[in-house]
Amino acid sequence: MNCYQCGNRLSGEDFCTSCGADVGVYKKILAMSNYYYNDGLARANVRDLSGAVLSLKQSLRYNKRNTEARNLLGLVYFEMGEAVLALSEWIISKNLQPSRNIADEYISALHSSPTKLDNIDQTLKKYNQALQYCYQDSKDLAIIQLKKVLSINRNLISGYQLLGLLYICTGDYDNAKRTLFKALSIDAGNTTVLGYIKEVNDLIREQEEKTGKKVSTLPMETISYQNGNEVIIQPVFQKEKVGFSSIINIVIGLVVGVAICWFLIMPARMAGVTQTNDEKFKEVSEQLAAEQAASQETAKLLEDKQNQMDDLQRKYDDITGASGRKTELDYLMTAASAYVTDPTDSITIMENMDHITEGYLNEAATESFRTLYDKLKEDVGTLAADEYIENAKAAVKANDYDTAIEEYTKAWLLDKTNSDVLMNLAHCYRQSGDTGKADELYQQVIDTFPDTQNAMDAADYITEER
Repeated sequence: MNCYQCGNRLSGEDFCTSCGADVGVYKKILAMSNYYYNDGLARANVRDLSGAVLSLKQSLRYNKRNTEARNLLGLVYFEMGEAVLALSEWIISKNLQPSRNIADEYISALHSSPTKLDNIDQTLKKYNQALQYCYQDSKDLAIIQLKKVLSINRNLISGYQLLGLLYICTGDYDNAKRTLFKALSIDAGNTTVLGYIKEVNDLIREQEEKTGKKVSTLPMETISYQNGNEVIIQPVFQKEKVGFSSIINIVIGLVVGVAICWFLIMPARMAGVTQTNDEKFKEVSEQLAAEQAASQETAKLLEDKQNQMDDLQRKYDDITGASGRKTELDYLMTAASAYVTDPTDSITIMENMDHITEGYLNEAATESFRTLYDKLKEDVGTLAADEYIENAKAAVKANDYDTAIEEYTKAWLLDKTNSDVLMNLAHCYRQSGDTGKADELYQQVIDTFPDTQNAMDAADYITEER
């Protein structure tokens, strides 16, 4: 443990023996960070992944430079299927500790495997599409999409949670419990999943009390046992039994079939049927007509659903890139890859990030997407702004004011505290002949940076133009 002020190694005293700084509280903070790190490690060892995430986040609140906790948090995220969150933590860890950091190996392992990156990309696209289906109340389409997601990423806890919730909403309690048990086999202490299972059991009990019939063929409870340091939660499945109501339905079907054959093969016997039987036959005929109408309506509904699915598939191909268009996630992953390869290649990184609009960041981007975007922009923004300024100066020397305007504009968007950039941008517009835009920017210099030399010079240029 080193002193936060001078960097020398601390002794057992509550003050630094080198510079005399009071380090008592500092030691307690680091000790709490290490305590929560050890707690997170213990939880991860028994597959309480969600509990490990909470402990490791608490550790980082006490000491954000605890790279061991940050690297472990990335591993836990990766085990939960959240590869983007894991990559974000490892990149931050690498920036905090550039050398002798195991996060380099984790990032290199992802970067060197195009298949893993493609799986991450496909998982995010399909999961976001499933969320869109949920917002559109298309639960069947969302279930199909989530099954595809889980076939690619079998550890995505959020995917199991959403799929289980959709099964609950559609009343498919057996599949809901199977899905939630799979999530528990990955994250044994996930309180959200445990809450969903309790809700399913309550709904099954309520329905069985109302109908007096067994609703679910799965057990209401689970069996748990200790295996070394791991707590294994295992569902108990029972064999499905044919219900009495199913037998009754089969018998009724046979009786109806025999009755129809009787009336078709022997029409002569209909002459002796009483008025009561005629009324019953009329009732059966009306029921058959109603069922036929319902069948036609179902066929029409299926046709409409198929047309809707075809239309959604075409839109999905445009969104996910199957039609050839790069998505915002593609640009962010390309920028992150360029950053890992060469953090000084700021132009390439910013050119990819420029394709990501503010609208997408505010409305469609996930929290992990915005975190990685902000981190990359923070790290390379200043360096890129300096390069844009140098490019602009070179363009001015060559009398290429259009290029200079473009480069100064990029630099101003990255650093709006530099009055020289805004002033030079106004000069470039003035030299290109656009005096109206130049006067607008001169006025912006005066309003944004009052009482500066640039503000006084801008006022003179506006006066000269007038």
